[in-house]
Amino acid sequence: MKTKIDYFDYDTLLQPTDWRFAAAVVGLCKYFDYFGIVYKVLYDVEEKPDNYIHGFDGIIYKSEDITEEKYLEFAENYFEKYMTHKNILNILESQEFSEEQIKLVNDLVKSKTVLKGLFDKIKFDGTNKDIFISTIEENRAEIIKNIFKNGNNLYKNYCNERLIFTEDNSTCRLRGYNVDKDRKTSNLGFCFSKESFESNDILEFDFIPFAFSNSDMRETYFVNNNFSVKSLTQTNYAFSNQLSNTENKDDKNKLMLVLQNSKDYISYDVEIISKSQDKAYYETFFVRLERLKKLRELSGKSLNFVKKINDDYWFNLEKEVYMRCLNNVFLDDVILMMLKFYFDDNAVKGYIKSRTDMLIDINVSWKGNDIMDEIKSAKSCGFLTSKKLIEMKSSNKINSYKQKIISALCAHDYDRAKEIILSLSAYVGMEFSFFYTFLENAEENKDLAFAFASALNEVSSKNN
Repeated sequence: MKTKIDYFDYDTLLQPTDWRFAAAVVGLCKYFDYFGIVYKVLYDVEEKPDNYIHGFDGIIYKSEDITEEKYLEFAENYFEKYMTHKNILNILESQEFSEEQIKLVNDLVKSKTVLKGLFDKIKFDGTNKDIFISTIEENRAEIIKNIFKNGNNLYKNYCNERLIFTEDNSTCRLRGYNVDKDRKTSNLGFCFSKESFESNDILEFDFIPFAFSNSDMRETYFVNNNFSVKSLTQTNYAFSNQLSNTENKDDKNKLMLVLQNSKDYISYDVEIISKSQDKAYYETFFVRLERLKKLRELSGKSLNFVKKINDDYWFNLEKEVYMRCLNNVFLDDVILMMLKFYFDDNAVKGYIKSRTDMLIDINVSWKGNDIMDEIKSAKSCGFLTSKKLIEMKSSNKINSYKQKIISALCAHDYDRAKEIILSLSAYVGMEFSFFYTFLENAEENKDLAFAFASALNEVSSKNN
């Protein structure tokens, strides 16, 4: 919440009452620190402003310290590697230019509309660098503003680019919160009355892009642990650094891996806001400490398995497990998918089996079912059954029974699953001790059937 105050020489208080204001606080702190502008943290001052909101920290500052000139300079510095004109100026520091450098300068000019407009009929030839340098310096503010506001991974990803550094807007400038005022808005309000629709927007929301993590990722994140300004700034700094140092993973997997190693700065339930360049809105998910602990327990477990399902979807086991862990969802469907992958052509069956067995153990621990002894029994029965079928010269029935059990489990037809397991027990003349627990409550103890089916393996006798 933004509040006008009369507090010594300061006139504005910004408190992180929701994630938008929290992100604006983090972005503003970076801005103030960059210019060495003095501001105060609410929790650090003994005498509080008269009209602050109790229960929230905040920053106290002078509104006059926020200017467009400073804002653009800050944006140029913060997102320096995306500022095309800076790349051009760096090249032009040379005294002599190769053909490659000359081509690169001209290509950089063509890459941005604002630069093409300024250098409409001028082409860099290696001898006219002074014209390029002077033109960029004279139009620097315009260049920065256009590059920043139109960058798909910069301001445009977070806010309506037409509203940059504007005030008194009728709707919020953020993506997903913004409404085209030139279109009908009667359906936004109560009883189709646009007068009943309320929205808030403040200039400080322009600092939200600086609060989110690494702009080189297609999906960026903001951790809204708004217990204090200190926790907000330090957590997001550490979070962003860890994301930068996590390589060779897609954005969601990076997030999961960073959360696994976040115990030094996240030790409580926390809200995380994400913004993808592929979506015109923000997404929120709540990370509970209980689930975060479960996620951290997965550290060190080998969940590497990726399979192409179609042109638009790759199954990533690690990602699937991590997301279900955070969302408090069991792994039943993932286990069934892995069991079905076992029958694919060119499947590395031993590798898939080991990952499936690990998933079953994780699933049982998440459910809190005290059936680990029965799980071991089911795996042993599966192995011994496979061995017996091989001895009976009926190894072809191993996959046949395995497929039947998996099909029944996929259809949630537990009666059918019981029939198949009983039939197999009679065929091999063995008693399955785990079966009695499965019989009592098949749906609750389906992991026993998962474990048994996974252990049915044509090469079991060789592997053990």
